[in-house]
Amino acid sequence: MPTQGYADHLAFPELTDSEMASLAKMAKVCTFRHGEQVFPTGRRGVPLYVVESGAIAIMDESSAEPTTVVVHGPRAFTGDVSLLTDRPTIIAAYARGETRAFCVSQDDLRHVIQSVPELSDKLLEAFQMRRYLLERGGFVGVRVFGRVGDPDLTRIREFFDKNKVPHTWIDAESPVGRAAMTELEIGEDQLPFVACNRGTRSPRPTVTRLAECLGLKRKIRAEPFDLVIVGAGPAGLAAAVYGASEGLSTLVLDRFGPGGQAGTSSRIENYMGFPAGLTGADLANRGYLQALKFGAELVAPVEVQSMTCEGKAHRLVLDDGQVVRARTVLIATGASYQRLPIEGCERWDGAGVYYSCTSVHARSCKEGRAVVVGGGNSAGQAAMFLAEHTAGVSLLLRGGDLRKNMSDYLARRIESHPKVEVLHHVQIETIDGEPHLKGVTVRCTKDGSRRPLDCSGVFVFIGAQPRTDWLPAEIAVDAKGFILTGADAANSDRWPLSHREPCTVETTCPGVFAAGDVRSNTTKRVAFAVGDGALAVTCAHRVLAEL
Repeated sequence: MPTQGYADHLAFPELTDSEMASLAKMAKVCTFRHGEQVFPTGRRGVPLYVVESGAIAIMDESSAEPTTVVVHGPRAFTGDVSLLTDRPTIIAAYARGETRAFCVSQDDLRHVIQSVPELSDKLLEAFQMRRYLLERGGFVGVRVFGRVGDPDLTRIREFFDKNKVPHTWIDAESPVGRAAMTELEIGEDQLPFVACNRGTRSPRPTVTRLAECLGLKRKIRAEPFDLVIVGAGPAGLAAAVYGASEGLSTLVLDRFGPGGQAGTSSRIENYMGFPAGLTGADLANRGYLQALKFGAELVAPVEVQSMTCEGKAHRLVLDDGQVVRARTVLIATGASYQRLPIEGCERWDGAGVYYSCTSVHARSCKEGRAVVVGGGNSAGQAAMFLAEHTAGVSLLLRGGDLRKNMSDYLARRIESHPKVEVLHHVQIETIDGEPHLKGVTVRCTKDGSRRPLDCSGVFVFIGAQPRTDWLPAEIAVDAKGFILTGADAANSDRWPLSHREPCTVETTCPGVFAAGDVRSNTTKRVAFAVGDGALAVTCAHRVLAEL
């Protein structure tokens, strides 16, 4: 975690004479009177302002009393990641004194980031660090009212975390929460309740409603894209980076936000180039910004309901009624973990039983112990993460070999950790507690003996299921629903072309590819997914050359 001084240095640098000159070439000059609003909260398409004289004050107006976040003086610039994501601003800006500034449009800013490496690095580092400091510096942002253990509240907070939406959670059962609810006239039946930073109020919102409340919904252009990517996990983001950087008009669609299943990983330590490891959320955020840097577009939350294979322009119908046309398509929807095979288990989904492990989920059981089910790397990383944030962890294995599906380095850490208990040859038989989860009963699969385990959270990482139920009949899948590609597609008797074989990641629908966990016969690792995404772009170039 960066120190405050170093973080401030990265977040608020001053531009050099040459950098000021580079921006001035493509900017118009804007002048403001003292106290004049430069831009309001909730405005989309705001330009980058580089102060030449005077100053611009950044204000947090999301709470009852507006507060000054920072004042940009000469050679400083406004903006954070919202300039790249084309989302509404979450802060407002006002001139301090008679102010003169260079105004750089978002399109011109993208050109600068792509063509001036030194300035690009300075801007991107500042944009990321400003959001980091804002999220950790008392910024109120969106206010979320709810109760601990409410699955709807967990879903909302997970959505905000994945989409980097600064927010403040207010416990509806605390004295402060009850007083705030009375002041805002929020009823018990309206929880969870979201007060957006543009004054919009949303009781019990769906993810779609949240996106509308925050101004995240976008209209997609009608012209065909060179490459449309369905899924913003490591495979999809890698393809977006390579596709956009190589000049393909690239669109990424995701039903929740960037990161996919890997984005929920508490720590990834075996990805090349990061010897100290990094969180899945950090990897996803880096890939997301990198794709935006090169001009890729990402729309979330949105779900593809159906797709038709139409030769030169495939057609995708979205859940909001929009239709997207694509010359090539990459399916990178990944896989999700199977539910526990326990009757009534769904009653605990998001309220004690979780199928990912992020800081949002860890906070829900910080006072007690956690149970992790599964023997792969995801389960191992979750166990190590939870051991640092809870009283202790029980890792449950159906078999007797911790190293069967887990990397050796991780297995050794788990076996030596004083707060992690590994139980072999067991499975959960019942989940106990009312109204909150209090524990589980596990049964030994060898002798049938039973043992109760106290816990306040169960984290499940078993049996991946591919997200392929929306695919057209032209795309062949294996017995488990994973997509056939390459040689498997050619040997399936479903490949329709006689003049060429399918590309390595091409499905039985020419011009449609699959990458990552959704593809049949692949290794379920982040690095493999990233490689698949890069390979899909190579295949897309070949198909586009034919078209």
